[in-house]
Amino acid sequence: MVATKIRTARDCSSNTSTVGRIYEGYLLSTPVVGRGMVLFRDPNGRRMVTTSVRRVLTTSDEEVLYVETENSVYRLRIRSSQPAAAIAG
Repeated sequence: MVATKIRTARDCSSNTSTVGRIYEGYLLSTPVVGRGMVLFRDPNGRRMVTTSVRRVLTTSDEEVLYVETENSVYRLRIRSSQPAAAIAG
């Protein structure tokens, strides 16, 4: 999964340097309104927990979600869990 921060909250102007930041890793579960979104970012168990999710928007592309949290908006691109060779075989 690749998450890209595309916006921060209007009143958090000091965090604008993080807009455009890309986070790669594994999404623990589907984002749920009212709960923080958890991303595991490396094999050592480091994780990122967002503020509470306000809404989740889907698109016609099943691999893309937009998640609005209390502080930010993220575009999530879900990648297949199987390698391309396993799919083709």
